[in-house]
Amino acid sequence: MPPPASIGRRGRAGWLVALLTILAAAITPGHARTENATGSFLHVSDIHFDPFATPGVAASLLPLNVERWQARLIAAPDQTMARFGEDTNFPLLDSALAAMHAAARDVDFIIYTGDMLAHRFEDKAAKALQVEPRSSLVQAMAVETTIFVAKALARVASGRPVIIALGNNDAACGDYRIDPGGPYLAATRNTVRELLGNLEIDPDFDRTYAAGGYYAVRHPARPDITILVLNDVLWSNEYRDACGSDGVRAGTVMLDWLEAELRQHEARGRKVWLVHHIPIGYDSYSTSHAADAPCPARPVPYLRQPFADAFVQLIKRYSSIIDAGFAGHIHYDDFRLVVAPGGGAVAVEKIAPGISPIFGQNPGFLVFSYARRTGRPIDYAAYYLSNLGAARSARDGQWRKEYEFTRRYGQRRFSPAAVATVLRRLKRRGTTQRDYRMLYNVSRGELASSVLPAYACAIANIDRPSFDACYCRRASGLSEL
Repeated sequence: MPPPASIGRRGRAGWLVALLTILAAAITPGHARTENATGSFLHVSDIHFDPFATPGVAASLLPLNVERWQARLIAAPDQTMARFGEDTNFPLLDSALAAMHAAARDVDFIIYTGDMLAHRFEDKAAKALQVEPRSSLVQAMAVETTIFVAKALARVASGRPVIIALGNNDAACGDYRIDPGGPYLAATRNTVRELLGNLEIDPDFDRTYAAGGYYAVRHPARPDITILVLNDVLWSNEYRDACGSDGVRAGTVMLDWLEAELRQHEARGRKVWLVHHIPIGYDSYSTSHAADAPCPARPVPYLRQPFADAFVQLIKRYSSIIDAGFAGHIHYDDFRLVVAPGGGAVAVEKIAPGISPIFGQNPGFLVFSYARRTGRPIDYAAYYLSNLGAARSARDGQWRKEYEFTRRYGQRRFSPAAVATVLRRLKRRGTTQRDYRMLYNVSRGELASSVLPAYACAIANIDRPSFDACYCRRASGLSEL
């Protein structure tokens, strides 16, 4: 654009400087331009891919390079979409990946919070391959299926990093039976590292992943934030080191590693995200079905002691540097909130719904937005498959945006304080309570009012005394729940 003809030489010089300043601001990623800019990332969990769902296909996959699995699965005849009560078969996986690409093709990265393999994978593999569950062929199938799912996620947003946490089914030995230092970790390590792309990885990655499936990596957009990826299956109440010899020690070593990482990052003034599979606190479903009498409460913990309390205490102690937490495992849409002794919410953990509909919920995933200036998550949108019962092929799947956190719950941003406000409203009859009961199930039915107290109390009461106090208040008639 030429300068106005009416201005003089000095005016023209000033006009040129102003124009150059505007152009520099437009093309330079300076503070003024990025202060309010947002990025996005995908949070996916619990795919539980079942390559045995179509009879006869699995045996033909194992001899193939994993890069050729996609073509073989597409060519398999008579495949229909998985149904409620089943794990993810190929048509459902194909549909979900296409929906993720459509909703989040421009994301900066992907977080996956565990369980790539189907439930009872080893039994299904043994039957399909006609071998014993501890056969080397079963172990190879577990490794190759893990790699196939991981690389399929990488194609959702080509070239973007994929940050993978392992789940309780992600093992060659069996459910909750990861073998520290074993062959499954050794065989999947390179793929997990490869999918991190050009991110800065801690020098001890090879050692920690091989030892227990945990590691540290820099945030893709904020080098001052480190994402600590844990394998909290080692801390689970259900964990058994059936194929190794010292799983408890491996869990202790990981806890010590986590504490050292948090201490170092606090000293350096750096922030941290936590990514893991199993939520902190209590299992709402098992707790609500544990006994006929509500009190005294009998909450069923996800993690065993001393790891359960130690993990939560670390989150509280270092809450000033922990900006976000992500988990999966339950297949439903939920939160966990860490509250300081003074009563203020200091950390929030977002639990993503699962892709596998084995527990009866609609398949779903989350797309987060975050502030590039701080790296903090500010909102998320939930997407779900709305017609699983009617869809036959991947093309039939109708994926829709279910809700946005800030709009649905009337909050300015996603944060510990915002979730604390939602929880206060949840304890009263009204719109928030109705929304939570529906959204928890990913818009398929709703939580029964009779079990809601266990679910509401589990959000922020992650130690036994506070859970008892919350849950038994209902029996005393002191709460509307």
